[in-house]
Amino acid sequence: MSTCPQCGAPVPKDTVNCRSCEAAINTTPNSINFSQLKLTEQEKTASQSAPNDDLNARLMKAMRRNELLTYAAAGLAVVLLAVIIIISLL
Repeated sequence: MSTCPQCGAPVPKDTVNCRSCEAAINTTPNSINFSQLKLTEQEKTASQSAPNDDLNARLMKAMRRNELLTYAAAGLAVVLLAVIIIISLL
């Protein structure tokens, strides 16, 4: 077992990337296990859906913010209209 050159975490001998910081581990080409480099279909789908989930969450947050700003602007317009009406009646 060796240590990661970037974070110092213990790394198993045949590991290509550090499990803690994902840094590439310097290995000689003969010691690389190429079966570890192939992604399964499930891992490909998971890696593709993670950015989409993040984008969807950010989009929903922006939409909620936009909705709240719209309500705030409408409320402010109603208050200003009420103030104008009260002033004109005095």
